[in-house]
Amino acid sequence: MSVLMLQEAALDSSPCLTIQKHLQTRVGDLRFEQWFAAPTHWQFTDGTLTLRAVNAFSARWIRDKFMDDLQYAAEESLGFPVTILIETAESAPAPRPLARAVAPAATSHRVPAETRGLNDAYTLEEFVVGPTNQLAYKCACTVTQEPRRHYSPLFIHGDCGLGKTHLLQGICRRFQALHPNKKWLYITGEQFTNDYLESIRLHRTEAFRRRVRQVDLLVVDDVHFFMNKKHTQEEFLHTFNAMDAVGRQVVLSSDCAPRGISALTDALSTRFSSGMVARVDSPDLPTRLDILRRLAARRDWHCDDAMLLRLAQQPVASVRELQGLLVQAVAVAHLCRTQSVGDLAHNMQSALSGIRDHMNFSTPPGVERIIQTCAEYFAITAELISGSSKHRVVSTARAIAMYLVRLHTHMSYPDIARAFNRRNHSTVIGACNRVDEQISQSHIISWTAGDGPRHQAIAEALHTITARLRRP
Repeated sequence: MSVLMLQEAALDSSPCLTIQKHLQTRVGDLRFEQWFAAPTHWQFTDGTLTLRAVNAFSARWIRDKFMDDLQYAAEESLGFPVTILIETAESAPAPRPLARAVAPAATSHRVPAETRGLNDAYTLEEFVVGPTNQLAYKCACTVTQEPRRHYSPLFIHGDCGLGKTHLLQGICRRFQALHPNKKWLYITGEQFTNDYLESIRLHRTEAFRRRVRQVDLLVVDDVHFFMNKKHTQEEFLHTFNAMDAVGRQVVLSSDCAPRGISALTDALSTRFSSGMVARVDSPDLPTRLDILRRLAARRDWHCDDAMLLRLAQQPVASVRELQGLLVQAVAVAHLCRTQSVGDLAHNMQSALSGIRDHMNFSTPPGVERIIQTCAEYFAITAELISGSSKHRVVSTARAIAMYLVRLHTHMSYPDIARAFNRRNHSTVIGACNRVDEQISQSHIISWTAGDGPRHQAIAEALHTITARLRRP
């Protein structure tokens, strides 16, 4: 447990610390850090342990999921029965308003416009952690507790809809809770560009620079927006250097790794890569199921676990798509409650068909696109997939491409064989059967991508590639 976490304990800290240690051992470091570390406040008074969660959702989740663990840890630690209360931050004295943490302009105390768009649900406490985003999450927690000491810049990248914005806004909120006297700024790449150009037009560039540089934490979302914008890149490079020179924390996000952002200057790409680069990937099945449970609980939807599992098994690769599926399923389930038994069975079948229709492509991808997408994912060329190479990575990419062509087109096995320059369609049948078997066995595939070695379950690779194919 870090020194910072110990400092968050209540004034009479000894019982709290003892209980925390037992609880951390019982639930694991990851869950403890996510739900019970700062800004959750602990207090023990007159035989009563009070936990004050950051919001109502976190309080409800702790009550529903961890009360038995809390009770056991408390009584095991202290040796006598303990009353446990779970409260929310709303019942405590009101904290400093969130927007005050941002550096105001030199001549005005007006709240900057870019701080008004933070999503209330985007906190680190509500971020669902799994093996595909655990590194990025741990880095996010670290920079809020000890800014600049370990990772600056922290660069988080991954496909759309995987939680990068959630992490960045969560960093801002926890930084505010842990360092109420320090200043931070959350801004998107587009906002940075527009504000900079506006400051030039109004001859107020110095005011703009003071606003973005005189903060202790600068968080910039979607920095890939800077590509092909020479003057904005130059300005941000100067901003980065100015903050780096005085030891201030910078956090960035993008849809791709620093070296993958096209038309980015070498100087800026080098700066982006100089700290910690963490990738987020598509959530695996247990994480998708946990996300759906969390989404349902946040909206007070009572969803059957069997339905949630069915939704989690659909080939989606982003949290946004999961949320869309859940909304559709709940809407249909609500409709079904008003039907007769016979109509209920019919409507539930319609609901499942609707979910499958939702997952279908509006325009089915062609063979060439599937091959190219698989090649890019495995950092090889399309020619290798269509060629005769027997290299392990090439063979894996080729089998997955054949599987996806069979799944998402109306081509026969002989047609697919011809498209892949194969003499016999038995090769395609064997590849598809092999992928099916590997999916059932949770087979792990390994390869080297542009950002280093990768290890992933084949089912998750299929989810991610399918999501990329469904992009416009």
